[in-house]
Amino acid sequence: MRRRLSAAFILGFILFLLPASRADVPLPPNVLDPGTTAEAWNVIRLSRANVARLLQEKRLSEVPEQISLCSPSLRLLARSTVPAEKRRLIDEQTTRAFSLVNSTAQSCMVRSQPDADRAFAELKSALTRLESVFEVSDVNAEIYCCPAHPEIISTSSGVLCRKCSASLRIRRIPYSFIYVTPGTPTIKLGLTSSAPLVAGREATVQMQLRTTGGAPAPESDLLVVHTLPIHLFIIDPALGSFQAVRPVPAAAAGDYSFKFTPSFSGPCRVWADIVPAATGLQELPFADIGGSFVPTAPKDTTHAPMTTVDGFTFELTFAGVMGGLPQARQIHLMRVRVTDASGQPVQRLEPFMNAFAHVSGFYDDHQTVLSLHPVGGDILREDVRGGPYLGFKIYPPRAGFIRLYCQVRIDGHMITAPFGVNVVE
Repeated sequence: MRRRLSAAFILGFILFLLPASRADVPLPPNVLDPGTTAEAWNVIRLSRANVARLLQEKRLSEVPEQISLCSPSLRLLARSTVPAEKRRLIDEQTTRAFSLVNSTAQSCMVRSQPDADRAFAELKSALTRLESVFEVSDVNAEIYCCPAHPEIISTSSGVLCRKCSASLRIRRIPYSFIYVTPGTPTIKLGLTSSAPLVAGREATVQMQLRTTGGAPAPESDLLVVHTLPIHLFIIDPALGSFQAVRPVPAAAAGDYSFKFTPSFSGPCRVWADIVPAATGLQELPFADIGGSFVPTAPKDTTHAPMTTVDGFTFELTFAGVMGGLPQARQIHLMRVRVTDASGQPVQRLEPFMNAFAHVSGFYDDHQTVLSLHPVGGDILREDVRGGPYLGFKIYPPRAGFIRLYCQVRIDGHMITAPFGVNVVE
């Protein structure tokens, strides 16, 4: 029995290291290093629900990262001090759970949905038996943490952060670190502009974030992702013009404003990329300004994986795909290579918002948006340089045409490179 636990422990340990450096929404530190049984059961419960959703959506390649979050929590439970009569059950079920965590992950790695479903069902059974040993209050505990200081936690609501006095929020773990399928929205976006949008003329826009119940949504209710709680994307009806801007909070909670200079005259659509602290899941509410926004088909929907902007050439490739076209509902490794006018690789990409690049993608249905960041974790030093390759994980949720915009900073200048991508079934 000890040998089985050791093998499961080693594989589980390898797996649980993976997600921390890949998550665009940073995991609170206590998720990977729980200090109490209540914290451990909270992670297991949230991870178990997330794995169930991923299996339901048949996103097997993301399950290993998610289910591996259970490993450190299972280790803590296995070390729990309990009466002698309960020790045998804990040893048996934690050993079984470790093995089934690895079986579920391995089945997903080889893309066997039936085996993954079977192993996960057995894992849930083992966890149910394990629950009987612990206090119900620990098994069902909610963990509250500070959005700005996630290491500050409590098992009680209504507690204030000892560092910033903000109210602690229920801790959530995103079920995907790559793409979150839109669910029931919790935040609405409102926009007002006092003047028509004219190309080349700066416009000031008033912005409101409200919950679906009408309450204001200030920045303190949102998670900071890549240095900002709110990222705004502006696109024209034909997906041919793109801008990313930063809103500024106004005096009233949930009210903001931003300025931008349109490159076209007429209406545009604005998307807010946000992660409410209450859910931990990315939302992308949108609103239109400048008149009636009538979506139109992009002028060119050919697959265009290469573009030149300001003397720099950007080449887009997808690893391991036939014909260079990504497949819908599959995770792909996407690479962008940057070269200069002489064809030499560019190795002086500068970090901004903790990354060497940011990619925004807009489907031709004008409803589906992708927000991508390079793999490898945040870049926290301004003096570090990157390139010529940038790697991204992308999950195209449907077939169709995507206009991708890759933003980089070179020699202090922001450059936006557009691509055309056709996603196939």
